[in-house]
Amino acid sequence: MPISLHPRSADFPWTFWPECYSNENTTEPLCAFSQHSFAGGRGVSMVTTSSDAYAMLKMPAFSDPSILTLVNDYDNPPYEEHDFPGKGRGLVANKTLHRGDEIFASTPLLVMNPDAYELSTEERLKLAHRAVENLPEDTKAMFWKLLDHFKGDPVDDRINTNAFEVEIDGQTRHVVFPEIARLNHDCRPNAAYFFDPQTLTHYVHATQTIHPGEEITITYINNEMTRSKRMASLKQNWGFDCGCSACRAHPALTAESDARLLQIEGLEGKLDDWTDKSEATPEMAEMLLSLFEQERLYGSLGGAYKAAAMAYSSFGDRWNAIRYARRSIEYSILDKGFRDSDVYAMKQLASEPEMQWSWKKRVGHKRLAGGCGHIH
Repeated sequence: MPISLHPRSADFPWTFWPECYSNENTTEPLCAFSQHSFAGGRGVSMVTTSSDAYAMLKMPAFSDPSILTLVNDYDNPPYEEHDFPGKGRGLVANKTLHRGDEIFASTPLLVMNPDAYELSTEERLKLAHRAVENLPEDTKAMFWKLLDHFKGDPVDDRINTNAFEVEIDGQTRHVVFPEIARLNHDCRPNAAYFFDPQTLTHYVHATQTIHPGEEITITYINNEMTRSKRMASLKQNWGFDCGCSACRAHPALTAESDARLLQIEGLEGKLDDWTDKSEATPEMAEMLLSLFEQERLYGSLGGAYKAAAMAYSSFGDRWNAIRYARRSIEYSILDKGFRDSDVYAMKQLASEPEMQWSWKKRVGHKRLAGGCGHIH
């Protein structure tokens, strides 16, 4: 049923009075909140509960506008839009981008609470439409330029096609960023992204050198899966058959790729075994790094470098532990963000390896001679 939520003071933070609905399945009303002043006038709309919306207002993104000074700056972008036959629009680099170069830093247009699905479909869609309608005009225009794959309700379809699942204050939210939505998928991409919940900012960085004229790509899925699983996931969730080089290669080559991916999974399991029966060695970690590079999984190298740093630490090899911890920090920031726990752990390891729990943890364990041995 519809509910009227009225402002309680002159400091009412929303541009419009929220429209709200609730029923017997909701713990509190779900409403459409909009604020035109957010992010220097870019604005944002949220479909969520009142308690959640007001909690987000306490986050730095709202409470300290200066923190977004360098965000949403698209006056001189390092890319151009291009039409690609068979897959639509995409972005190509217009200058050389090096690993770590920023491509996007964007705040969301929409923040959607999955609890809205407790409402009836009619009420949920009314809130979604209200959220879009209440955006600033230029921002609203960006939303309507987004592609819709499933051809259902025009607002709902654009949200389902383009939204990313993120965590804000420990709660799952679906957020829409029009800029990153212009990037096409590749199972072996040249860019990685992460969401910073404190600033509500989505970052995209190059993970390798991207030359002028090259398409900038990200992965929509867990790209460490085998080819058949990757293609099935993309078909189910985004409605297309992947045509990237890793998926359309000759069957003999994709079979080798799948074998490497399965070996990666096996090595990761062994390196993550910290029991007294662990067979993990630095040689295994070196093999893991080799496989990641052979598979061109550059965006995921942070995790592989972390495994190598900890493997060397566990045998008391100070300088190799530091070397790989430093590499892990660089790649993990690009893929997981500035505040990620792995980034923090690797900074500690790089600073004081002897003080970390992994230090000499495997001293006394037998190391395999001449490499990592045969992995099944």
